[in-house]
Amino acid sequence: MGLTAIASGDPKPTPVDLKLVKDKLLVFQDAQGGTYVVLPGDEPAVFYGTAKVLYKQTVVGRSANGDAWTINTWAPRVPDLHPAQIERKADGTFERSCGGADDVGLTQITGDKAKQVIEKSSFLSPVLMRIPYLLARDEAGIYYYVDRFGSKLGGKGFRVFVGKKGAMKAMPLTDVATDSAGDVFSTKTGDLRFVRTSEDSKTTMSWVRGEKTTKLINLDLDVNSPLIFRDLGIYGFTGTLCENI
Repeated sequence: MGLTAIASGDPKPTPVDLKLVKDKLLVFQDAQGGTYVVLPGDEPAVFYGTAKVLYKQTVVGRSANGDAWTINTWAPRVPDLHPAQIERKADGTFERSCGGADDVGLTQITGDKAKQVIEKSSFLSPVLMRIPYLLARDEAGIYYYVDRFGSKLGGKGFRVFVGKKGAMKAMPLTDVATDSAGDVFSTKTGDLRFVRTSEDSKTTMSWVRGEKTTKLINLDLDVNSPLIFRDLGIYGFTGTLCENI
């Protein structure tokens, strides 16, 4: 997938302490070798991995009906804004869903085998340290993309990428200006200008290179999440439940 989710110099996932909830954890496996460790309840948590390293998922919702329950997690590569889902059905079976694609049944692991998974696995924070900031495209199909660190890491650390899908190139930044009028990302080859107008509540973007200004089409970040995290080729391993979508 080209560049990796954790860029060189970025913080790495950190250990998560589960000692206080260890006895409440449920362990599952799928037929493809995936391991899932789930903490159900009012403050749910989900960890997923394919070996002995399990990454924490970002929970975006939960529901319960009697013994049945559902935990929804962020799945950036699933189309149509669908989250990933771990579900205990009313009949007592378990399933991981990816919006109708690549759904798999889960087998619960209990007893000593479950304890072994919990004791010997490394539980880490989410793989993805960065979140999308803006995305635009010109009429020639050239994409312009900016990401940054999440709020827990300060929300800065901007990066700019430009290029066709699957061939995006990082543009070294020389300056970043953010204020009430918008954002200007100055690179060695041009400025990606992100301007919010107050007259019609629309966002306008342009790529400025020397005397030439190219107007860009603003693209919704949520709707285009699969494009960002899959097709652009910027992010590699995401550590999320629907990684292979």
